[in-house]
Amino acid sequence: MSRSLESGIDTLTAFCAEFEAGFRRHDMGTTIFREIRDIADWGKSQLSMLAYRVETIEELGDGASAGFLLLPDDLDDLERARRLAKNVAGVFSTRTKDEQRDQAAEIHAYADDIAALKKDPQAAAAFYASLPPHIRDDLPQIIAATGSSTANEDLTAFSRALGAALAAPTVIPGFAKVRSQLLKPAGRDVAWNRLALLKGSGAPASYRASAARALALDEFVAGPRGDFRAGTVTDVSAYGFPPDTVAMALSLLEGDGAVIRDTFARMGGDDVRLSQTDKMKLFVQYAKGHGYGDRVADSLGRVLADGSEAVDERPGRHSPEAAAFAFDTIAAMGSFGEDLPLTAADSMSAIAKSYAHEMVTGTRIDRALYRSSTIGAPEGWTDVAGVTPSFHLSPGDTYRFLRTFAADERATGDFDAAMATFYHDTMVSAARMDRGQDTGQFETVSKVFGDFGGIEYKAISEVRGEMDAQDELLRDIVKNTFSLGIDKLPVGELAGLGGAVVRERVVNAAWDVAKAYGISTALDGWADSFETRAEKLEAKQLDYVVRHRYDLAGMLYEAGFPASAPPPELISGTTGRLKTYDEIVAEATREAWNGDREKTLRDKLARYERWMDDNPRFDAKMEDSARLGTSTLSRDVIDIWS
Repeated sequence: MSRSLESGIDTLTAFCAEFEAGFRRHDMGTTIFREIRDIADWGKSQLSMLAYRVETIEELGDGASAGFLLLPDDLDDLERARRLAKNVAGVFSTRTKDEQRDQAAEIHAYADDIAALKKDPQAAAAFYASLPPHIRDDLPQIIAATGSSTANEDLTAFSRALGAALAAPTVIPGFAKVRSQLLKPAGRDVAWNRLALLKGSGAPASYRASAARALALDEFVAGPRGDFRAGTVTDVSAYGFPPDTVAMALSLLEGDGAVIRDTFARMGGDDVRLSQTDKMKLFVQYAKGHGYGDRVADSLGRVLADGSEAVDERPGRHSPEAAAFAFDTIAAMGSFGEDLPLTAADSMSAIAKSYAHEMVTGTRIDRALYRSSTIGAPEGWTDVAGVTPSFHLSPGDTYRFLRTFAADERATGDFDAAMATFYHDTMVSAARMDRGQDTGQFETVSKVFGDFGGIEYKAISEVRGEMDAQDELLRDIVKNTFSLGIDKLPVGELAGLGGAVVRERVVNAAWDVAKAYGISTALDGWADSFETRAEKLEAKQLDYVVRHRYDLAGMLYEAGFPASAPPPELISGTTGRLKTYDEIVAEATREAWNGDREKTLRDKLARYERWMDDNPRFDAKMEDSARLGTSTLSRDVIDIWS
């Protein structure tokens, strides 16, 4: 087409020259020839455009196997993207120190145009197809080397443009080469740069996983004793990324559980014979042996939580694939106990929350006491009502996993908040099952959770120390009761808190009190020590033994367990349920503000006790459940297991 146009222009130009001269000789008008020359001049401008377009097509079509090349209709956008790539490459054509400041400003000036490519994936593909490979593979580090204060923002623009191109169908053959090149194993520096470019790209999870394996993880699993550092102090300062390719590669996996599970299954290639659990352990061992290992452990924890579907699936209803991955995770991470780097603690807590059914089942000592951890139920096993585990842990494996986050008070607090709801809902559900033919489900659940509470407390106390563990439990109880100011608020203000808020605090406190009650009778001298520390925190009303009885009575009543209607003064105006011990204490405090508070409280509690005495079945069930909620056996069994 260009050659035909060039030939036509030459013909028009020669025609004009020949006939215009003749017209002049005969004094004839020559306006028509000026118009023909304008056409020829327009043709010349199109020749330049076509030449650049041919160059664009040839460059973007590099690697096409077919004789006929199909590109997007709007070649103007592709040409602009190609020109932008050439301009960016030109900025880095020289990299002397004197020019670095100018380079930083120039790159930032292009950042908006590059960011806009995210909205046009094929133009983004054209940009990367036209960017020289040596620039692309060094991009994060050469941007950081300019000392730019906007390096992170600028790299984000490049990353998101790349992500858009990778997420779209590959139409441009030249970009198909880029897509393939980014997944080829490379030296440490290039690998780090590619991982950094992909980190914030939003590229498809499967592609990011392939890159993570090719650029770091396969090599690591095959030979974990190597040095995987690449990023410089300048790079870390500019982007906040870890300098380690293993940590970078792990961070690329975050988000898609199915892709993570597939990656761990295939990581290392066919020649690696390690089990999935062994692969997980390699990362922890590596993290523990390097000064920057906290970043590795943090990324690993997030990846393991995502692979276990700790957020996206509901406790007690996990898919078989996610459950199998979590089973391996708990075994692998639990083998390190409290020696697991602390940066992974929040992720381990998230897994424990999501697999609360499995945690509680794992500490059961009433069935298959010396069992091993298995996916299927042990022989002779009977599940507890409302507890639906996807696998069955041994008490030892459960205890060791609880220790992985026992040192982090925030992590244990998050876990206990989830356990509180699980405990309450399971107890109420069990009570409903016992309303007709009483099969003792309520008592069984109380015992199972009592065993779990004792073992969880043992894990915390052995990792942090007995006094620290007591203080946390005490603070949790105080936070969920007295932090409401429930003993100081007028009735109107108490109601203003809202039933949902009060109920949440009551549910949380009930679990803390249940643990305190169970532990107090299982550990010699614990109660005296706990009460002494309570006095130091001015929580003298912390009578957890009495509280626990009333919490159990409240759950039975909430479940509709057979009993006569309570006297109106025992029903809370805030929640519509039986008053909690805290509400009764608050009433007694208000009514006896200048009198005998203890006598007023005794009178109120006496009405509660008389009502329960008038309902012997209800009363006996509450008392039996309280007694079953504690045992020294769980402590002794864990001593053997550990």
